Amino acid sequence: MGLLETVGRAVGTLGGPPFRAISERRHARSLHAEGICLLAEVVPIQTDPPFTAVAERLAGPALVRLSTATWRGGREWPDILGASVRFRRDSRITAEAAPGDQDVLFATLRHVWTLAPAFLSTHVHDWLQNDYYGLAPFTVQGIGRAKLRLTTLRGMPQRHGSRVQRLRDAIFEGRALLTFEILPREHGLPHTWTPLADLFLRDEVRLDPERLRFNPFRDGLGIIPRGFLHATRLSVYKQSQEGRTEH
Repeated sequence: MGLLETVGRAVGTLGGPPFRAISERRHARSLHAEGICLLAEVVPIQTDPPFTAVAERLAGPALVRLSTATWRGGREWPDILGASVRFRRDSRITAEAAPGDQDVLFATLRHVWTLAPAFLSTHVHDWLQNDYYGLAPFTVQGIGRAKLRLTTLRGMPQRHGSRVQRLRDAIFEGRALLTFEILPREHGLPHTWTPLADLFLRDEVRLDPERLRFNPFRDGLGIIPRGFLHATRLSVYKQSQEGRTEH
């Protein structure tokens, strides 16, 4: 573990109790408390080595949770939207993770210091009109250090209704799609975003929110979070999840 990750864990330990208190008071996640869970099919995109092996590892079923960061009750006010993905080895979609699963968490801001402008630039009325970023670097097996993001289709006809209704309409029409992309940070690899897989959102699923717990350090497919920001999450997520159960 590097110096920045050690410092990050210490900062996370100090910051964990407030998140726990918020979760206890809300009886829900302190952040991204309201969302919708979806069954997804992950289809690799044809690409060149060394990306091919990573794309093939992603193939199969996935659980996607699209959420708001701050507001509840369906309020479509300025906010950060989130996309949490669990790549599954088992075709059954349940709230509990299984050995070999991989969780990757994304949000509609490129960097933590762009938090304020992201509140204004995020398209809060439609989950499928935003790109979602992994914020901090990862180490990806077969690639090395890299950044990750999910992109959405552009130029589609404007949908109407609430954010949830727009998503349901897109699923019904077969237009609900997220594309998983990687930006290598290693010497010798192209420093451009490379699409690896398409996530086709197939259906809405109902899961127990108390049992559904995404963990950014669940790395069954060899996607390992690195750096200060990810390290702060270790205690913060643990404290927040424990606070949700104490009511």
